[in-house]
Amino acid sequence: MKQIKLKQINIRIFSGAILKYIAMLTMLIDHIGATGLIFLLVGAGMSTRLYFISRMIGRIAFPIYVFLLVEGFVHTKNIKKYIIRLALFAIISEVPYDLAFYNTVFEIYHQNVMWELLICIIMLCCIRKYPDFSIIFVGVSCFTAWLLRFDYEFIGPLAVACIYLFRDRILYRNVATAIIFAFEPTAFFSLIPINMYSGKKGKDLKYLFYLFYPVHLLVLSFLINMLQ
Repeated sequence: MKQIKLKQINIRIFSGAILKYIAMLTMLIDHIGATGLIFLLVGAGMSTRLYFISRMIGRIAFPIYVFLLVEGFVHTKNIKKYIIRLALFAIISEVPYDLAFYNTVFEIYHQNVMWELLICIIMLCCIRKYPDFSIIFVGVSCFTAWLLRFDYEFIGPLAVACIYLFRDRILYRNVATAIIFAFEPTAFFSLIPINMYSGKKGKDLKYLFYLFYPVHLLVLSFLINMLQ
């Protein structure tokens, strides 16, 4: 009797570029709801339901972004340029962020997510250089993110630290991510594309993500003001 050999199925099929596109799409869907644009686009009867759906889909984006941030940190050839790039787009994105979410040019009590990613990268630099003090760096970063009211507050640094420290232990990384984002149940689904990551960069436009963030917020702000 012949033995039937089953080929191992490779599920690691998503490049870093594909993960970025998934994150950008789910973030866009989330922001259509979060900015209130959804209420202007559809009738009152459907808007509440669609708002809820858009926010649930949007919870998938941030865990993917922090995962990609860690991958970028590990593989970048020039960490200084990486930090400068994040800082530059954090500044550029602040006005579009405030316009889209608060209908004002400057809102001091909330900061866009780029600032959170920036402080996370600085935290990772400190952890890599002084690993014995990792818990201190994580604590300081979480407190800073909470104090300055970054978009995800202390969740961002905590998630980035866990993903980085458990980078080679997939089970621990998945459990830690699920626990950190437990207050956002649908964020769990981000683990599906993350665990399908092939480790390859893939073909993408270098500045697409950085430009997409402020540009899509400006477009949403324009549409909101046009439809009101």
